[in-house]
Amino acid sequence: MRLFVSLILPPEALDPLTALQDRLPNGRPVPEENLHLTLAFLGDQPESAVEPLHDALSTLRALPVSLTLSGAALFGGRSGQAAGLEADGGAALVQLHDRVKARLHGAGICFERRRFRPHVTLTRLKGHADASGVLAALVGATVGPVTCSSFALMESHLHPDGAIYEALSVYPLG
Repeated sequence: MRLFVSLILPPEALDPLTALQDRLPNGRPVPEENLHLTLAFLGDQPESAVEPLHDALSTLRALPVSLTLSGAALFGGRSGQAAGLEADGGAALVQLHDRVKARLHGAGICFERRRFRPHVTLTRLKGHADASGVLAALVGATVGPVTCSSFALMESHLHPDGAIYEALSVYPLG
């Protein structure tokens, strides 16, 4: 199972994000139902890990996160690029990320060590496609502040047309 933990974006963030996607000149837009902020990418995990993960995450207590999305973000390399908006959630977002990581370690889950660069991916580009038009469209864009009041343990099902995300468990903040 390909798993990750995500901060769920509130409905009031989705309309402005999809409107912004409509202005992006190329790439494959991320479907609205897949828009999220990754708190931790767990990669491939055995099915037996889901219950301990759920048990660990269900005990996490944290405040809702006030999130502002702004500033163009570009990630990737040879196999493709992802473009979106950087996320600023202040200390609350950093603390939530740290608490999620601590719970994952406590559950004995091994996962990729990546620097936390909070963002919301809006579109995916093939290979080394020219991203200048996408980045120009994202410069100056701002969404929020919005309040995120839950996070989720997610499974990613990979398909040729793109990933389909399924929430395995949702956890409240606050």
